[in-house]
Amino acid sequence: MSSRLVNQIGLFFAALVIVSPAILFFLWMISLSLKFEIDNGAYPPILIPERFAWSNYVKVFEENNFLLYLWNSVLVTGTATLLALLIGVPAGYGIARLKAERSAVVIMIARMTPGLSYLIPLFLLFQWIGILGTLWPQIII
Repeated sequence: MSSRLVNQIGLFFAALVIVSPAILFFLWMISLSLKFEIDNGAYPPILIPERFAWSNYVKVFEENNFLLYLWNSVLVTGTATLLALLIGVPAGYGIARLKAERSAVVIMIARMTPGLSYLIPLFLLFQWIGILGTLWPQIII
């Protein structure tokens, strides 16, 4: 076998070892959602239940505003991504065009400042503007 094939096989198995726990936890979450409550505590654990409890999914939509929460998530992530691109691309271009000695200090100060130090000033700013309790603070941050 060639060394390239051995490297690819090794990379595949390394990726499989790294990704397997995430896949296992995802399958376990799906399994728990499809079981009745009494079956969730069974010992030994049952991965595939004998009867599926589709009523659990019906309860999610009946007892919660799930579609509203889903829409809020899509709206916040989409708008935040769009704003980040609209601001970040021109800013990155401008920083790239600056001379290194001028921009390096500003960039280093911004990178060295802990993110939590902005929390209280941002809260006060959002309160003063009147956007607390809306989706805008999540989009901006």
